[in-house]
Amino acid sequence: MMLLNLLWILAPLFIGFFTVVRSKTILKIIDHSLMALIYLILLVMGLNLSAMENLNSELSKILWQTASYIVCILGMNMLFFYYLDKNLPVKTEKAGGYQSSTLSLVFNAVKLLGSIVIGLVLGKLLLANFSIDLPTFKHIADWLGQSALMTLLLCVGIQLRSNGISLKAVFLNRYGLILSVAIILSSFLGGMLAAMLNGRPLLEGLAVSSGFGWYSLSASVLQKSLGPTVGSVAFFNDLFREFFAFAVIPLIMARLPLSAIGSGGATSLDFVLPLIQKTGGIKVVPIAISFGFIVNIIAPFLLVLFGSLAQ
Repeated sequence: MMLLNLLWILAPLFIGFFTVVRSKTILKIIDHSLMALIYLILLVMGLNLSAMENLNSELSKILWQTASYIVCILGMNMLFFYYLDKNLPVKTEKAGGYQSSTLSLVFNAVKLLGSIVIGLVLGKLLLANFSIDLPTFKHIADWLGQSALMTLLLCVGIQLRSNGISLKAVFLNRYGLILSVAIILSSFLGGMLAAMLNGRPLLEGLAVSSGFGWYSLSASVLQKSLGPTVGSVAFFNDLFREFFAFAVIPLIMARLPLSAIGSGGATSLDFVLPLIQKTGGIKVVPIAISFGFIVNIIAPFLLVLFGSLAQ
C-alpha cells in the first residue's frame, strides 16, 4: 500500500521533470495553473473539514497543535542552521535596496486561508441542503483532491525541468547537500518534540515535519492518510514557514546566509528564491537551488512513508 502511495506521488513529479517544454506560452499557463490547483486542493481540505464531527473542538485542537509544531520545528531548524553558519562561512553580496511587500504576503495568505473557509462553508451547505450521504461526499472530495494533487505535481516537475536544473549540479553542491541534511534532521527532532508535547504518536510528528514548507503537498497527502485534522496542522505549519522566511531572510542574510536560505525550506527553490538572490547576491543562488530541489524531491517520499506508518 505504501509503495502504491509513493508511486502515486512520485510518478507525476518525475514524468513532469523528464518532459521537455520549450514554449513560453505553455510554461506561463502552467505557472498560472499551479496557483489554481493549490486553491482547489485547499478548497477540498475545507470540504473534508465540513464533514467532521465535533468540528469546533477539532479547530481548537488544530490551532494548538499547529503552534507547537511551528515553535519546535522552526526552532530546531534555526539552531542547526546557526551551527552551520558558524562552521561553514559563505560570502554574500550586499543587498541592493530590497523592499519586501508585507501587504502582498498577507493578501496571498488570506486568499489561501479563504479557499479553506469557502470549502468548509460550501461543504456544510451541500450536506445540509442536498441529499448527499456522507460516504459519497467524502469519496467525491477525495477524488477531486487526488486529481488536483497529481496534476500539481506534474506541473511542478515541468517547472523544475524548464528552469534548466541539472541533477549533477544539484547533488554536487556541497552547501546544498549539507543544508538539506540539516533541515531533515532538525525538522524530525522538532516534529517528535511537538508530538510528545501534544500526546501524539512520534510517527505523526515525523509526518507533519516532512513537508518542509510545501503546504499544498503535505496538506493533501496527510489528509488522505491521517485525516483532515493532521492535514490541516501540516498545512498551517508549512504555510507559516513562508511567512517566517520572508520576514527573516532580509534581516539575517548578511550574517547568517545558510540560516537565511534554510529558513525557506522547499520554497527556497521558487517563492523565496528572488528574495534570496536580492538579499544575498548571485553567489548564494546555486546553494538555494540545490537545497530547494533536494528538499522538493525528498518531501513526497517522506510524507508518504511516515503518513503510511502512522496510520
